[in-house]
Amino acid sequence: MNVKFQTLNPSYRTPVSVPRKRTAQSGKAQGNYDTVMINGPRTNQSEDVGFARMLARTAAAQVREGASPERVRELGQQVSEGSYQPDPQKIAGRLLGLN
Repeated sequence: MNVKFQTLNPSYRTPVSVPRKRTAQSGKAQGNYDTVMINGPRTNQSEDVGFARMLARTAAAQVREGASPERVRELGQQVSEGSYQPDPQKIAGRLLGLN
């Protein structure tokens, strides 16, 4: 198949509207259209430190004592025998703080 494109009037050009020049609204971002800046409300650093301390105290208060040595030996024996069956629902609940 042989395809040839021919034009009747090669000097004819389709009219195209000329785009308007855009100017930046602020002098800092002029010509830098790929930058996105998102700023949240400013917070006081002392508020952040206070929140972190409160969160640490709350987490420390929720930590339970570790397992007893007997329980650790029992679990170790089950693992070595291959009979240990963890409960995924219980593990997920503990991770999410539901239990």
